[in-house]
Amino acid sequence: MPDANRKQTNFLLYLLSISAFLASLTQNIYSPILPLLRDSFHVSLGWVNASVSLFMLILAVMQLLLGPLIDSIGARKILLPSLFLTVIGSAGCSLAARFDGFLFFRALQALGTAAVPLIAAMTIGRLFSGHDRGRAMGTYQTLLSFAPAVAPVLGGLIGSRAGYTGIFWFLTEIAVLLLLVHVRYFPSSRGEKEVPPAETKPFSTLAAYRTIFGSKTGLTVMLTGFLHFFIYFALLVYLPALLTDHYGLSLERVGLLYLPLAVSTIGGSWLFKKIQHRIGMTTLLFRGSLFISLFVVLFALTGMVSLTGLSAVLVLYGISSGFTLPVHTTLLTGEFPSIRGTVLGLYNFIRYAGMAAGPVVFTYLQTYIHPVALFGLLGCAFATAVFVLLKWERTGKPVRST
Repeated sequence: MPDANRKQTNFLLYLLSISAFLASLTQNIYSPILPLLRDSFHVSLGWVNASVSLFMLILAVMQLLLGPLIDSIGARKILLPSLFLTVIGSAGCSLAARFDGFLFFRALQALGTAAVPLIAAMTIGRLFSGHDRGRAMGTYQTLLSFAPAVAPVLGGLIGSRAGYTGIFWFLTEIAVLLLLVHVRYFPSSRGEKEVPPAETKPFSTLAAYRTIFGSKTGLTVMLTGFLHFFIYFALLVYLPALLTDHYGLSLERVGLLYLPLAVSTIGGSWLFKKIQHRIGMTTLLFRGSLFISLFVVLFALTGMVSLTGLSAVLVLYGISSGFTLPVHTTLLTGEFPSIRGTVLGLYNFIRYAGMAAGPVVFTYLQTYIHPVALFGLLGCAFATAVFVLLKWERTGKPVRST
């Protein structure tokens, strides 16, 4: 690749990664000021929490709608209007005088940001190939993983000084800047379809889904992705209760224990970039998933025994999670080049479903099963699923659509 083209491609990589970072930041930044929103709009905390659920619901549903649309008309025609909608939604959240108006603009903000990580991942998959794609996905996942670590800190800092309106004006300014840069530098739709003629596109979204689930790679990534995020979000909602009720930690110290988990996830993404050219992607997927299941079991064994042991397990869990997540997008963008938008949209929908189901199902099950035993069972179930999928990958026949 000529140096000029390489520089342009690398610039797009970082631009897209930063844009996805904004989308994750928009999702997480106002969590620390939920009580402030309650007091400002004089509504119950339940209504404020509903704004969080509404955002996640829109993100999930839009993945299924946007993926096939991007494959059909091109990413640029979706990205630029989406960023414009993000600007309108963010500014509207700052200007809203009533809570119903705030909810409306928060929904617009979700509609705008829903396309950004999807387009970022599929465009990176198109721009890079082979081991370069793996390294690029590692960079993308590193920046994406950084957002949950800094968002609450940044939200608390801005919110304490400028209120909730300051947070949304901050998001508005970043969205305007990214929109202007993408107008200038994001490639036109004419250059997006670089699939060889032999790789024909399914004639419908339903046919594309049959192709995805009829593939060993597609089905394996979807199942492991759902289980991974199901367990991860169950752990996130259980951890504060464990640290406050069992160890008697203050809320400030509880928040600090989330930081090593987030930072180690970033470290895992960096590790992926270093090892992905030495080990096959499928091998990395299975090894990473088995490590995750192992550390979930260790979390169950150490969670109520030792705070030091608990912290160490969280770091190891974060590292294994960090180097496994880029494998998912790398495998999918390489396996389905003609329907990248559709497959990544489906993957995002499934992982969002795991995020939503994990806390609800875990909360229900822990009324019958002790949380320690429940995490042990979840870890063993994940490991069992991985072994079954591994055996199928090595010896089974591909599933054919009828």
